[in-house]
Amino acid sequence: MAATTFSQRRMRALAATASFLVPLTLTGVAHAQSTDAAPASAEQAAPADASDAEIVVTGSRITRAPITDQPVATLGSDLIEQRGYTNVGQALQQLPGFGVPGNSVAGDQGSFGAGQTFANLYNLGSQRTLTLVNGMRFVSPATTSIFGAVAGSPVDLGQIAPSLVDRIEVVSVGGAPIYGSDAIAGTVNILLKKNYDGVEANGSYGLSKYGDGQDYNFSVLAGKNFADGRGNITANFYYDNQNGITGAQRPTTYGGSASFFGTSVKPASYAYQLYGGGRHYNVFTNTGMPMVEDYYPILGTTPVSAITNAAGQALVFNRAGQLVPFQNGQRTGSSIYQAGGDGFAIGDYSNFLVASERYQGTLLAHYDISDSIRFNGEVWFSRNYASNTAGQPFYNYAGFGNAGDTNGNLILSTANPFLSAADRATIINNLTAAGADPSQFYMSRANTDLSTGSFRTSSDLLRFVGGVTGDIEAGERKFTWEINGTYGRTISRTTSREIVTQNFFNALDATTDGSGNIICRPGYTNAAIATFSSTCAPLNVFGNGNASKAALDYVTTQATTRQINKQSDIIADIKGDLVKLPGGFAKFVLGYEHRYESARFDPGAFYYGQDNGDGTRTQYGNSIPIDPVAGSYNTNEAFGEISLPFISPDNAVPAVYRLEVNGAGRYVKNSIAGGFWTYTGGATYAPVKALTLRGNYTRSFRAPSITELFAPVGSIFDTGNDPCDARYINQGPNPTRRAANCAAAGIPANFTSNVVDYTAQGTSGGNPGLRNEVANSWTVGGVFQPSFLPGLTVTSDYVNIKLKNEIATLSLTDLMNACYDSASGSSPYCSTFTRNAAGQVTSFAEGNYNIGLEVFRALQTSAKWDLPLTRLGLPSSAGALLFDVNYLHTFRHYYQIGEGDFTKTVGGVAEPTDNFTATAVWATKSINWMWQATYYGPAKVAVNSPDTVYQYPRVGAYVLFNSALGFNVNDRFSLRFNVNNVFNRSVPFPYGLGSSVSTRYYDAVMGRYMRVTAGIKF
Repeated sequence: MAATTFSQRRMRALAATASFLVPLTLTGVAHAQSTDAAPASAEQAAPADASDAEIVVTGSRITRAPITDQPVATLGSDLIEQRGYTNVGQALQQLPGFGVPGNSVAGDQGSFGAGQTFANLYNLGSQRTLTLVNGMRFVSPATTSIFGAVAGSPVDLGQIAPSLVDRIEVVSVGGAPIYGSDAIAGTVNILLKKNYDGVEANGSYGLSKYGDGQDYNFSVLAGKNFADGRGNITANFYYDNQNGITGAQRPTTYGGSASFFGTSVKPASYAYQLYGGGRHYNVFTNTGMPMVEDYYPILGTTPVSAITNAAGQALVFNRAGQLVPFQNGQRTGSSIYQAGGDGFAIGDYSNFLVASERYQGTLLAHYDISDSIRFNGEVWFSRNYASNTAGQPFYNYAGFGNAGDTNGNLILSTANPFLSAADRATIINNLTAAGADPSQFYMSRANTDLSTGSFRTSSDLLRFVGGVTGDIEAGERKFTWEINGTYGRTISRTTSREIVTQNFFNALDATTDGSGNIICRPGYTNAAIATFSSTCAPLNVFGNGNASKAALDYVTTQATTRQINKQSDIIADIKGDLVKLPGGFAKFVLGYEHRYESARFDPGAFYYGQDNGDGTRTQYGNSIPIDPVAGSYNTNEAFGEISLPFISPDNAVPAVYRLEVNGAGRYVKNSIAGGFWTYTGGATYAPVKALTLRGNYTRSFRAPSITELFAPVGSIFDTGNDPCDARYINQGPNPTRRAANCAAAGIPANFTSNVVDYTAQGTSGGNPGLRNEVANSWTVGGVFQPSFLPGLTVTSDYVNIKLKNEIATLSLTDLMNACYDSASGSSPYCSTFTRNAAGQVTSFAEGNYNIGLEVFRALQTSAKWDLPLTRLGLPSSAGALLFDVNYLHTFRHYYQIGEGDFTKTVGGVAEPTDNFTATAVWATKSINWMWQATYYGPAKVAVNSPDTVYQYPRVGAYVLFNSALGFNVNDRFSLRFNVNNVFNRSVPFPYGLGSSVSTRYYDAVMGRYMRVTAGIKF
């Protein structure tokens, strides 16, 4: 993807602007539909004296007062514009309730789905957050392979243009009876600008202080009212081009030089020490590490297995392909990695930010056919490209197989013509001294110059929505009927350049012809799958980057997978007034919904593998054979809702300003999972106008997804943190119980498990016997809008979610923990893996299980204060101030696998106990100025480990600041300057934070990021 390099002069100019913004503590908006920032909650959208106005709020189909019995948070278009968000997923991270997503543009990417961004409310998993657009379901692009990012069907927020969003409403827990499956944590409803009149164009450019991560963004929004306001048509075009960033571009915070926790050198009072200089694997390099036997070199004072020079120093090839001494790093407690040194810097070959390019077009229309009948429609198309910038390469190393196997050590001839005479002599002398065959040697290698580990996903979305709404009046009563339908389809293709093993080995077997030219040894047989070239060319693997293009084309092929997801949904309902109660009409909704979902994953020829004709397949390259997946299901759903306003302000009842009781229910008949009742009940009670108390109880569910049900069982390779290993036996929720169970199983003390460092072969796949997930949840809280502080709204709600029959894809680590941490010591999970007589893991069966339960309990609080400065005696031209705080305190979040102990998730780096976002805005007609702080509370490096396990077990509180300044130059033209991470704060100490660095601390790794936006209206 092409990108214009930002000149040093322009970079300095923008940096100077940023330094100007810092002392002003700002954040602004180019142009907004109002001078206020977006409200933080639905009840905050209306001032206290307008609380009687009735609207439709997410979590209900009934028109009602804005304060409901469920917590509802809202993010408006003003905030999205002010912060310069280019992805709706970024906006949701404003709310502390949203945790690390199942997949996003940052960090490691799910296979076959680069750049997809999912919502994850309360860290319960993206598959348990239902995302709607204008109250309707939206088709998911998620891959239905076991190698995909998530098991469910979450919506890719990157397919929805931020410029089209009017507001985003988030309702906690109560959405299942209203919308159906998946709303266990809550519902995200993205509402669009359906009545826009005018033309607006915006363009922006952003880059980091390091001059990378450039982003180019352009959008056009045009709308027109017609027929005297009876109709409107709105069109939106959105384009975004984001340059990617690899781990190597952030070497000390994310890449190969980043600090890490590694096994301590014994003796030590802790198991894991914080090392600087980066985790470098000393068992292979990306230039080649020769050996005298099929093992890996032990690089101590006296190297073992390695090729050495006369001084006894281990030798490796340098980039030019010449043998040079290997420089050791700092020794750790592991024999396979060191801190620093010449080993493989694995962090450099990781993705921090995907490179992406997005084209999106949307057409919205509505028309009043008559005074009582209205039509609405939507047409969507998007084409998104995203590339994983770097990933794990094709390895050859003894830990991944026997020599000569696909990923085992390479077996190379000492007569290989790419070797220099001096290096050949050195290798032969070492072989002879070791009593080995002098005609061949072994070599480990990370083949970064042959296979980068990167891949590219293109995703096309096509979606249609149509509906008719009508009104019927019967005396005082009014009824509204609706019929809405949607059809969506996504087609995703993922391509990557992969090594074909057969051709790879052919090209390694180099010799010379009669003229001295280096050629492939005659008599080779090409692989059954086509590569870029069918003509064998000799491959030079000594050094790095020395392979010819002809050789690269011969040993690699383009692997392509294809994913097709389809969704159709029809909803019909009628709503209206029932009987008149003291507080007003009782209101109801009755409706029916039919939904059809299908998904098909085609792994393509390379990943499918070579059919052996006997029911087995052989892999073509690094990947084991992957099976295709296809499945579908349909639902028939009946739902109802009722609202009973017993007391309203008009009744003038002492100590009861308002009292309303609500209920809803839905019966879902799933063609695979069977029938299920979901229901909710709640109430709002306002003793006085300024205070409303509320509560809600909901029984919700999630049906198993197509992947979880239908993915074929196939072979995989995996590692695991064996709880019986000496490095892990003193960890877990109950270390004493773990140690006792390991001893009872015959595992010796001070056991070293190979599977911690080397993969074992097992199986994984779907489970057609899965049951529905079921959640019993309740909330209780209140809204305070005091008359003595006009414009202030404070909300606080306690959220309690208890999820049973949770469906999870259990890894080998999970299976072993469930076995050895169980109270009885005879958990059924102990039968999901096997050990040999020495205690080493030899096989396992990963996959989808109804594992037990998960519990989440938290208090979420928000406060917003709109303060027009006229209240302080200033003129109206002084504008207004807005203060907005959103806070989440998580009391408990844990899960249980089978009968094992509870495993905590809250309190760690990925999910701190406390976090909040605080925003201050000063807005006038011509200037908007915002300053924002994001706070993450203290956390543990490993939640379930004693403080004695890690040298530095805790991370301190962390605060990061964002800022922007916006100018409305005139009625048409606007400018905005954004600075994220104003003070360029780095990741907190200790730095060995794992995957949380790229997600929770994304802005810290990125560094100060600057964006300029220009807008024009017609």
